Amino acid sequence: MAWQSAVLVPTEDAQDRKTMPTDQRAAALAEELYRVLFEVFLVLGRRDPGGVLPGDLTLSQLSILMTLRERGPMRMTALAAHQRVRTPTATVAIRRLQKLGLVDRSSDTADLRAVVVGITPHGRAICCAALDIRHVQFAAMLMTLSPEDRASLNEAMPPLERLAVQGGT
Repeated sequence: MAWQSAVLVPTEDAQDRKTMPTDQRAAALAEELYRVLFEVFLVLGRRDPGGVLPGDLTLSQLSILMTLRERGPMRMTALAAHQRVRTPTATVAIRRLQKLGLVDRSSDTADLRAVVVGITPHGRAICCAALDIRHVQFAAMLMTLSPEDRASLNEAMPPLERLAVQGGT
C-alpha cells in the first residue's frame, strides 16, 4: 500500500482515492492536520531548556494577553468562553497575570457583579516581546525546511486563515 497524498491517506492507487467519499477524505485530512498542527503547537510552546526568562509566558497566558490586546477589555465570562475554559480557570489565570502587572480587573459599570479584564501597558509590551521571541524561533525552524517546503506552507496560508476565521469567536 502506498501513501498517496499530502495528508497521508493510505490508498492502493489514485483510483481508490477518487472513489473514497469526500467526507472520509475530509475526516482523514482533519485527523492528520490536527495531529501535525498540534505537534507544531507543542514545539512552539516549549520553553528554553536553560530556564524561564523574565516575562516568559505560557501559551495560555500569552493567549489571554493576545485576546485582550486584540479585542480590548472584556468580561471575565466572555474571556473564559473565548479561551474555551471555565470561568474559575480563567479567574485563576487572570489573578496570576494581575500579580505580574500584565492585566487589570475592574467592575463592569453596567453590572457591578461582573468583572472586566483589560491588558495593561506593561502587559502589552510583554505580550509583544514574547510574540517577537516566538516569531524569531519559528522563523529559525522554518529556515530548516527546503525552499519548496516553505513555498508549500505559504500556499497553505489562505485556506488555513479561512479555517481560523470559521473557528473565531
